[in-house]
Amino acid sequence: MKKTNFFSVGFIFILMSFIVMSPSMAQAEMKPVELSFAGTFPPKASPYKKAFLPWSKEIEKQTNGMVKVKFYFTQTLAKDKDQYDAVVDGIADIGWMAHSMKTGRFPLISVMELPFLCSNTFVGARVLGELYNKYPQMRKEHDDVHVLFLWTTLPYEIHTTKKPVRKLEDIKGMKLACPPGAAATLQMLGATPVTMGLADVYQAAQKGVTDGVAFAWGIFKARKIYEVTKYHTNIHLGGLPYWSAMNKRTWNKLSPDIQKTITKITTDMMPDTLCRAVTGEMQKGIKIVKERGQEIIEVSPEERARWVAVSKPAYDKWVKVMEAKGLPGKAVLNDALILVEKYSKK
Repeated sequence: MKKTNFFSVGFIFILMSFIVMSPSMAQAEMKPVELSFAGTFPPKASPYKKAFLPWSKEIEKQTNGMVKVKFYFTQTLAKDKDQYDAVVDGIADIGWMAHSMKTGRFPLISVMELPFLCSNTFVGARVLGELYNKYPQMRKEHDDVHVLFLWTTLPYEIHTTKKPVRKLEDIKGMKLACPPGAAATLQMLGATPVTMGLADVYQAAQKGVTDGVAFAWGIFKARKIYEVTKYHTNIHLGGLPYWSAMNKRTWNKLSPDIQKTITKITTDMMPDTLCRAVTGEMQKGIKIVKERGQEIIEVSPEERARWVAVSKPAYDKWVKVMEAKGLPGKAVLNDALILVEKYSKK
């Protein structure tokens, strides 16, 4: 009769026990992950208070404190123009910024920068999201980061210091501070764009470096632009696309469960929470300038049609540039126009 090797049996039992126990032991030994978020906004800004802060708290809650987001405000980790590279290189784990701050890096995404394409942040965000999901070429433009979500701003308007803009002729020759994505439109309309980040807008208008600014209402309260402008022309020049992304190496180090949790929370909350936040900020900004006795100029549909007509050649030019790069410019633009109409009716 063969003798049982009790040593072997005991060893196998211990080994099996360890295998069964190891996942829970590993989980117990996991240390909380702190993700750095390179914010260009101040801590009182609505995108932080009403969107990114609640988003980060929900992530912390649903991961049982295993993932925390630490915000670095007002360009502490990276300047506006360096945000994307900071996320790619791991200087910041997470970032959020306009695509146009990285000149030439996102050609197809720039369809959302075309003049008068979209006059609503909710519509713009949905259009951009659908285009991104449909076109692999758009996704390839972001292949060195893990995209969390995409967004489109409120339309940027014209806010001037001394001279009101009531008709197309009034803007000609004006020096206007603007984000890079708005420069081509302003130039086509006859203005002189002066591209800069949000942090520099106030001083530029205050010191007379510019005659005003072309930015969305959403920045007014946090950046106090109302202190250096007097006239506000609602013309809805267009929105600007934004990305929010995570460093790929950081993302890949997270467990599949945590990745799934972050993805679900982000899908549930963004970009709608951000759209609501800046819309609320727009209303506050309008209220402030009215209380200060400043003039808000509502351009008539007939006058706005003149502006749109002047800017239309930008569409054909954009398609030609994209097609010359071997990109499906015509198809993307056609889809964008169809989607804008679709979501504008909802």
